[in-house]
Amino acid sequence: MVEGFGRWWNDPKKHYKRKNFWLPAAKSLKSRIGDSRPFRYFTLCAREMIDVFMLAKEGVLHYDSSTELVEHVRFCESNLEQYTEIMELIGEEGSGFFGRLEELILFKDDSYTAQFPDTGSLSMELEDQGLTKEAKTILQKKTIHFHVKASFPFDFINLDFCGYYYPHPPQVLEINDAVARVLEWQKRESREDFGKLKVKEFIMSITCRHDQNIASEAEVRLTNVIKGNNRDYSRYRSFLQSKRGITDIDQWVRNEKLDFFLSAWPKEITRLAEDRNWKMEILAYLYYDRVDDEGLPYNIVCLVARFKPSRSSGHLANALFVLDKRNHQFLEDIPRNSSQWKALIADLRQIRDLRNSQARQKKRPELPPP
Repeated sequence: MVEGFGRWWNDPKKHYKRKNFWLPAAKSLKSRIGDSRPFRYFTLCAREMIDVFMLAKEGVLHYDSSTELVEHVRFCESNLEQYTEIMELIGEEGSGFFGRLEELILFKDDSYTAQFPDTGSLSMELEDQGLTKEAKTILQKKTIHFHVKASFPFDFINLDFCGYYYPHPPQVLEINDAVARVLEWQKRESREDFGKLKVKEFIMSITCRHDQNIASEAEVRLTNVIKGNNRDYSRYRSFLQSKRGITDIDQWVRNEKLDFFLSAWPKEITRLAEDRNWKMEILAYLYYDRVDDEGLPYNIVCLVARFKPSRSSGHLANALFVLDKRNHQFLEDIPRNSSQWKALIADLRQIRDLRNSQARQKKRPELPPP
């Protein structure tokens, strides 16, 4: 963990994104919720948990060092060691879901698991001492699926997938289907200690990787989306041809893969939202460069959007927004020891100190100094 986090001290673009785009959206929504109930946060945080302790430092999430609890946070993690550590640092029972988010959300019954329609029947079956390891594993996964669903809705959902939004086949649409399910579950009404909860609006941030190895099936899918808009909307067609100078869509896809992806991908999320009567408003659309462990370049792309219940369509407005290259905000490298770099590092230090104080109480490794 120490080595993994330490390398980002000298490249704080991700924290620039958090501080200048995630945090203002979260604080604004928190102010609208007021003191009527706690702010609820779902994350795919790494074990460093910078996002969680940033929101705690800023008072968006409630954290009390005396109780050793970061309250009303839920997370998902498939690495058992990291899952255990994050659970301990949050300190709240039931805050974590062990497994891959996509698999847990999209759990499908087979003839065996279909016999157990709720957590009560699953619990009784899991008490059977004669269960095979395979049967126990699949029943536990279904149990977690129910718990994940029951945890919704949230005020801020941070889906940092690290990898591709469209993984290579056969899972090419797995993440997309999981996002669709999240948007469905956000319409749930849940019961908490403070009463019934049904969100009137929420923020979702989706972060993914893009490079030249995008799955061809995904590229075809997005190409068809662009061609459909070009065919169906005269304003879109005019913008594409007159302002972007694009008359051959296939050539655009071949020659400018990143620009094409940036101009097409959010329309997928817009469509999923509209199908579930959410109107999506794009708050920020960011991307920046990275280099992997093999020295190969890639991009991180992040969409931050607000969702509100609505039957009206925001499809064309969002399609035109992301088609405009001026709305693709590229985050430049931040010069070391510049005033901006120093401010970001100072803020990271404060977040690190808060996390490390919790880690010391839990006897967990601390993050390194810059």
